Amino acid sequence: MSSDSTSAKGDAAALIGDACLFTAAAFCVLVLAPPAALVVGPVAAWLLHDRRIDRTTVVGGVVGILVGLVAVGGIFALLPLMVGAIGSVGGWQFTVPVAILAAVSAAFLALIIALDVDGVRDLMRAQRAHTRLDVARLLSTAVIAVFVAVVSFLQATRPGSEVGDAGVFALGAAAVGAITMAVTSAIHGRLDRRR
Repeated sequence: MSSDSTSAKGDAAALIGDACLFTAAAFCVLVLAPPAALVVGPVAAWLLHDRRIDRTTVVGGVVGILVGLVAVGGIFALLPLMVGAIGSVGGWQFTVPVAILAAVSAAFLALIIALDVDGVRDLMRAQRAHTRLDVARLLSTAVIAVFVAVVSFLQATRPGSEVGDAGVFALGAAAVGAITMAVTSAIHGRLDRRR
């Protein structure tokens, strides 16, 4: 199978979605070494979608991580300026950040549900198309659920701590993973078409 063709394991959107999911799960496991999660997530998605890692993939991945870090870092940097420009809404200074976080979290939850539903449907068939990918999706979701429960418990028991920020950084890592995969796929596909 050529590396730029759509594999039986899904199309480009599923590949990007899986990179997002796997990077978030890797962040949850590697919370003390977050940069490793930015590599582990996209590599896992790439391999589970039956794609080969070659020089083009590595170059695309490095460029993708850099683009993802700049994009997500830029959003994190500009967010306080935007919130400051809007001011407090409803008398609470955190209304806008909480609303943005809720919207991003809802989108991430919808992605997880879509990928897991696809995984469960495939696992229920007699002829499974991508068992390893399905299991990886479900395990990643379980890891994220445990992480959210632990972080929520710690934040509730220690309200003054900033442990809850770990969830925000996990979402940021997931976004970097998705951008990394989008850039890697685009670079890989373009170079393969030139050949």
